[in-house]
This record gives sequence, C-alpha cells and structure tokens, in this order.
Amino acid sequence: MVATTKVIFRKKEATYATDAAPTGAANAAITRNFTAKPVVTDRLARNRDSNVRGRTKDAPSNVRATFGYELEAAGSGTPGTAPAWMEDLEACGMAAPVLTAGASAVQRFAPIGAALSSLTAYHFHGNQRRINIGARGTFSFDFTAGAEPVFKLDFTGLLPATADFGISDAAPGAITLDQWKDPVEVNDDNTDFTLGGYAAVLRAFTGDVGAEVKLRSLVGARYVNRGNHAITGRIVCEAPTIGARNYFRTLKAGDEIPVQLIHGTTPGNIVQLDGAHLQITEIDLQEEDDTLMLSIAYGLNVGTTPDDLVITAK
Repeated sequence: MVATTKVIFRKKEATYATDAAPTGAANAAITRNFTAKPVVTDRLARNRDSNVRGRTKDAPSNVRATFGYELEAAGSGTPGTAPAWMEDLEACGMAAPVLTAGASAVQRFAPIGAALSSLTAYHFHGNQRRINIGARGTFSFDFTAGAEPVFKLDFTGLLPATADFGISDAAPGAITLDQWKDPVEVNDDNTDFTLGGYAAVLRAFTGDVGAEVKLRSLVGARYVNRGNHAITGRIVCEAPTIGARNYFRTLKAGDEIPVQLIHGTTPGNIVQLDGAHLQITEIDLQEEDDTLMLSIAYGLNVGTTPDDLVITAK
C-alpha cells in the first residue's frame, strides 16, 4: 500500500536535465493540491494490416512526466531576499529575481535569447519517490478576496535514464520549511488594487500565463521547450459609477491601462503585481448581494521590454 501523503523537493538545475539533487532540508515546498502523472506517453500506432478485426499493438513514444501544485504567495520574511517560489517561476520562463539589499526582489519574464531555467523535482506519495529532470512549465495566479493568494504551477519533466526511470520506493525523510512564510488573507486590510489608476472594489484578480510547454524529442536533442506566452485573466469588481471610471469606454477604444495589486503590509511579506499594458477584451455584468459587478476579461501586453507582468517581493 502507498500512503497518500505528499511532499515535493525542487531545485534549479545548473545544467539542463542534470539532476540537481534537491533535499528535504533545503528544497522542500509547502504545496496545495499537488497532482502528478509519473509516466505520460504518446502512442505510436503501427497500423499493420491484419487478417482479423480489432486493435493491434502500438508502442509508447515521447515518454515524459507531468506534475502541478499551488504555492502560497507570501514574502521571504526579509526585504531584499527572494521568496522560495521565485525559483519555481524561473522554471516557468521568468528571469532570476533582481535583488536590492534590504528592499526588494523583482522578477519579470526572461528576454528573448536568454537561457531558460529548469528544475529537478523529487516528489513523494508516501514512501514512493518519483524523480523528474529538465522540468519546465507555466503558471497562473489567484488573488481572491476572503482567501489566501496562490500561484498555480504546471510542469512537464523528463524521466532520468536509470534502471527504474526515477520511480522507486524511498522515504522523503526529514524536511525543513523555514523558508516558507505564512500568507495573509486578501482583504481590505491587506490588499490594495488599482485598474487604470482607479481603486476598484475588488472581488478577484486572476491570470494565466498560458505558456506553450511541450516535449521536443528529435535526433540529437530531447528537452522540454517553453515557448511563447500570452497572459490573460479576469478581474471581478464592483461596478463604479460611469463618472468615476468608465471601463466600457476603455474596452471600446482598445486602450492599454496599468494594473497594480499590492498585497501585504509588513516589510518582508509584501507581494506586488504590476502590468503596464492591460487591455480589456470583454466585460460581463454580474450581481452579488444586490450589487452590480463587472467581470472584466483582459490580456496583459508587452511594450518594448518584458513588462507584461512584473512581480515584486518587498
């Protein structure tokens, strides 16, 4: 019997698809809703002619693994020190955070031509361990009032070239989680939000990076490719008066406006999201507690630099 307890160790690779040997003491994560497919295959059909009806044998192809989890969006506890989850976001196409001592860690997507990061992940269900190397992925974020904010990550990884292809009976052992700080609830006390410079009364700010992640298996190369991305999402807020802010006009004009969310009030546990070029693509009307709400679909565009989404921990 395999227990359903779950834990993951993950570590940035110095060389792509070379086991970075994460440990429970340094690289364990506090996750939510962890899921995995330890072996994923495409099927290579042989399409042989036969003298009988029915299915014929095929072969596995493009063997890989997938896994995903949520990480709580909290600071590192120290301004100028990057939260542990920024390493996970690096494997989703973001650059290493730029640190300002005693002040902030700022992360944005890596520019064209930059080498992209990858992770080695050891994930456990009970005493069953699975090893994935060369993992890259995509992520989404969810800042909803009345809940703790999270980043949601989905990865594709390679199986190591070992006799057991990285799946074995092995216990995780002792783990240390000191680097993970408690998040705070998204609410009026902890969170500030502006859309186009207007302080909208926010129910939810969610977004999906939508990166193209797939295995490339060729002669002479086998790797997980992280392609382009296009961030889309939705903002649900109370409908302002037209005189205060007319988002319908913004939609009709196709204008780009800034968006900013600052979550947390204690230095060392403040997470800030900025997008300089939000474009509204659709507005639906909703009702909540006899209050008119706007459900605003959006895309985050880039300018001349990777500035569609800038994440700051401070």
